[in-house]
Amino acid sequence: MKRTVTHITFLIVLSLSLIACATSGADPNTTPGGDPAMSGEGSMSGEQPDQQGEQPQSDSPQTEGADMAPNPDEPVASDEPAESPTAEELAGRLETLTEAFTETRNTVEVLNRMRFSGYIQAQYVNDERSVDVLPTPTTTSNRDQFSVRRARVKFTYQVSPTARFILQPDVTSSGVTLKDGYVELTEPWTTWRNTLLAGQFNWPFGFEIGYSSSSREMPERSLIVRTLFPGERDRGVQLTGRGFAERFLYQIALVNGTGTSQSFDFNKRKDLVGRVGVNFGPLDIGVSGYRGEDLVSNTANPRGVTFDKEREGVDFQLVTPIPGLGFRGEYITGKERGADVDGWYGYLIQNLGTRHQLVVRVDEYDSNTDVNNNAIRTLGGAYIFHWDANSKVMIAYEEPELEINDPDDNVFTLRYQYAF
Repeated sequence: MKRTVTHITFLIVLSLSLIACATSGADPNTTPGGDPAMSGEGSMSGEQPDQQGEQPQSDSPQTEGADMAPNPDEPVASDEPAESPTAEELAGRLETLTEAFTETRNTVEVLNRMRFSGYIQAQYVNDERSVDVLPTPTTTSNRDQFSVRRARVKFTYQVSPTARFILQPDVTSSGVTLKDGYVELTEPWTTWRNTLLAGQFNWPFGFEIGYSSSSREMPERSLIVRTLFPGERDRGVQLTGRGFAERFLYQIALVNGTGTSQSFDFNKRKDLVGRVGVNFGPLDIGVSGYRGEDLVSNTANPRGVTFDKEREGVDFQLVTPIPGLGFRGEYITGKERGADVDGWYGYLIQNLGTRHQLVVRVDEYDSNTDVNNNAIRTLGGAYIFHWDANSKVMIAYEEPELEINDPDDNVFTLRYQYAF
């Protein structure tokens, strides 16, 4: 009985002590002596804290338990569940998502209307006319060199099924120029799909002018085309259409007549140029015409002298029954600065499978038919290896021949092209 009373008394005293500690706010991490409970190396060795790490004591009085007071700047954790968003908040979030989706969709639609294509031609040329001289810092008589002959990117933006614009710059070793830049409007009411072009575009004359340099089987166009239609392009408006089951094509344009080498027209009169073409299955035939004026500077007349500028031409493209064999040709005649001129070219193209092509071209240009022995005839050939669907390598050799006093002017070309 005495031992039981002793146990009860001990439990009562222990309970009163715990209640007293809780009431006084004593730190449970303090020792009975009141010193802070040490941890780590300091508590194990009995060493005092580093005096340099102690903070200076404040003169202001401290209230009991002040170091345990909550910081008003810190968020107070709550065990209560978060409130659900209101209908207005959900509507705002939905509107934000809808705006972002609409913006993304509009961007995708714009990109879908844009089409990119182009090609680059890197080449080496060896020309017998090359001379080691330095006439000016921007030109040289040395034609034996590596160069980027053409580097074109074509941008086509289809605004609608009946409207689009096309832009094609050309970046070469000589600089940056604009090749194509025009808008198209196509009427949707007939099967002819008549289309109006306005801007800078190819002259609608013959075949070789409009035939892309990325597809042509020789390094450059024939001499007569390069002479009578330098740059192949002009500025103006053009109307074109195709009918009769797409077997008939017409093109007619009103242009400045100065090409693209000049930024403006020299005379008030505009030039008229056009072509009609008919397809007979394996044979295509086209007839072209050009009427305009050329204002040429003259020392006797400061205002220049006007000459009639006339061209007529006929062209054909034939696919033979022999597998892979085709012919192409064109004849052009007219007036150039008072002189009667004419010329022609002919291609023979033999495809060997899908990777190899053999090409022979003969062309002739007479700058004045009233003068004897004045024509230049060029015989050329090329081998083309199609590396893949985008790449091809061309090896070409051309031998121009003047009827009298023929100079050394043969040209060898090695070209690599990548198109996309």
